[in-house]
Amino acid sequence: MYKPGNKAIWKGRQDPGSVRDVWHQIVDSIDLNVTIPEGVCFLGFCSDVGVKRNLGRVGAVEGPDAIRKAMVNFAIHNRSLKLSEVGDVVVSGDQLESAQVEFARYVEAILKAGSFPLLLGGGHEISYAHGRGVMDAFPGKKIGIINFDPHFDLREYPQGAHSGSWARQLFEEFDGFNYLPIGINEAVNIGSMFDLMREKNQPFISMDELLTESKEDLLARIHYFIQQVDIVAITLDLDVFSAGIAPGVSAVNPYGVLPHHLKPLISEVLRSEKLVSFDVAEMSPAHDDGRTAKLAASFIYDVVNAVSV
Repeated sequence: MYKPGNKAIWKGRQDPGSVRDVWHQIVDSIDLNVTIPEGVCFLGFCSDVGVKRNLGRVGAVEGPDAIRKAMVNFAIHNRSLKLSEVGDVVVSGDQLESAQVEFARYVEAILKAGSFPLLLGGGHEISYAHGRGVMDAFPGKKIGIINFDPHFDLREYPQGAHSGSWARQLFEEFDGFNYLPIGINEAVNIGSMFDLMREKNQPFISMDELLTESKEDLLARIHYFIQQVDIVAITLDLDVFSAGIAPGVSAVNPYGVLPHHLKPLISEVLRSEKLVSFDVAEMSPAHDDGRTAKLAASFIYDVVNAVSV
């Protein structure tokens, strides 16, 4: 169920005489059923149905607003910046699949209008809807999705879609899907998932490689992947980070990365000018003390400023 943008959540510091200095001062509230705004569109997917089906810790349904609250006081250094709060798709009851279809339709519409969907989760089931929207917006194109995540998310789904099945679903439904998971932890992925990646002739970067390979080698591998596709989307699963800095996730990671490991890699994607959309997944405020939301917001800040140049 779609709920249009609500400016009420965007409240923050108001210094005397300040007019266009921080994000909450310029964010417009938009109903996507009326108009598609220019610039960056913040669209939330309020769901942890997929997390529950995947036997994870529930709480991600509140993720989008937690991230929004962490962004309100970001400073503006680009006076042409255009930000729009375009609302949420909220999963009603157990109706995950229909909500994913609805969300994908709005992602497609934003992309076709030439705007940038900045998507806020919610469980990682957001990324099936995200990916489907990108595929539908660019038919006939080779689409590459880069997933920063210790999990392949290639699990089977005989009882319905879930947070760990989205990449398998995209492989099964779209011939043009190309996939680069970054941060894969061998301990939490069964052998058949590695087999499927080999069968599909898809690359991945392990957590060990992410932590030990030189930056130059990692950037070269990402650059090669980007060269093979026409369009790139990113999903940032917050459980790729160490539990010490990202406790507010559905599956905490005792063996994860720090922000400085990922910033140059995401910057490499941004430099390619092929990035069309970005989602943040597995933000679970019920388990957070504010650290995880601020971490998610910080990466969003970098993306927003890069795509708004």
